[in-house]
Amino acid sequence: MARRGVLAAGIGAALLGGAAVGYAAERAIVRGRLVPDLPPSETPLGSIGGDPSTVAGPDGIDVAVESYGPPDAPQLVLAHGWVCTGRAWHEVVRQLQGRYRIVTFDLPGHGRSGAPASHRYDLDLLGDTLAAVIDTATRPGPLVVVGHSLGGMSVLNAVRRHRRITERLRGAVLLSTTSSAKGDRSEDGERLGMELGIRAVARLDRGIRRVVPTLRHPRVTSAADRLTASTSDLSYLLARWTGVGPAADPEVVAFTRHMAMHSGTDVVFGLIDAVLGVDEDGGLDALADVPTTLLVGTHDRLTPLALSQRMADRSHARLRILDDVGHMSLLEAGDAVVEVVAEHLEERVRSDEDSQPTHAHTDGAPAAADA
Repeated sequence: MARRGVLAAGIGAALLGGAAVGYAAERAIVRGRLVPDLPPSETPLGSIGGDPSTVAGPDGIDVAVESYGPPDAPQLVLAHGWVCTGRAWHEVVRQLQGRYRIVTFDLPGHGRSGAPASHRYDLDLLGDTLAAVIDTATRPGPLVVVGHSLGGMSVLNAVRRHRRITERLRGAVLLSTTSSAKGDRSEDGERLGMELGIRAVARLDRGIRRVVPTLRHPRVTSAADRLTASTSDLSYLLARWTGVGPAADPEVVAFTRHMAMHSGTDVVFGLIDAVLGVDEDGGLDALADVPTTLLVGTHDRLTPLALSQRMADRSHARLRILDDVGHMSLLEAGDAVVEVVAEHLEERVRSDEDSQPTHAHTDGAPAAADA
């Protein structure tokens, strides 16, 4: 036993030492050549905070919520993507909080929200979380919902399984997401599906589970989390390659990397199967009577344009394509996203006004409403 303990300690020290040497070398090379120094920003991404609250979610989760804007204004609920937080909606909040009631939240295991008691992550959990937020953190009545990436899948799951949510919707916007990852084929025979970024992470996860099962031990996982969360310039380059398009602002890349690096390994690995196995065409069908817009960037490497085109082809949703934009469309093309979201909100307002009864007035006295 003693010899085994010494051997294990030696292996652990070698691994940590190798990681430290690699990390130091990576910082010296990558920082010096490829990562720009960012100038200070007047309103740094993620710096706008709302009124905080906590919602009781499924599986014992305390869901962190932030609310912005006038309480009686038209309502907007925003669901963020994988390894992001509610603060990813920086541009939408910054530009629209003066006119609308905006609710953001952190998905289970992300940001300040707790993890599920069962430690099981799937789309039903996320859809139930969104439903709980809408039920608890919004007032009764109509609203518009927006989902980015995994948040879009959460929206589709929620509207498929919770009719009360669908009935309240007056608009939906789905950014950089997909309702299916089954690998359909386009007309020219090209195979559609999740591309290299997510599949590479999936292969990594399977390899870790097969070869090094001890990484699932809580003490080892905690150490891995701390190592992952340390400042790594290589992760900046990974975020640039997988997360954004060629014209992305370096601040967007840095903020994307920051959110991803502060997500635990349980969330990263726990949601791989859910993302790669997404099958929410039923949710897309549930939105048939809800005005819906799909947005996707031409350089989205995670949920590429072909998947949004497939969604548009099988639904009544409008498709808007964003040139030179990657997966983080909500930040890369903030103005375009805000424009589409505002259109849906204004459409909701006009719809509510048109549904109100008209009154004719005679000598200052109101007449009976038309039947």
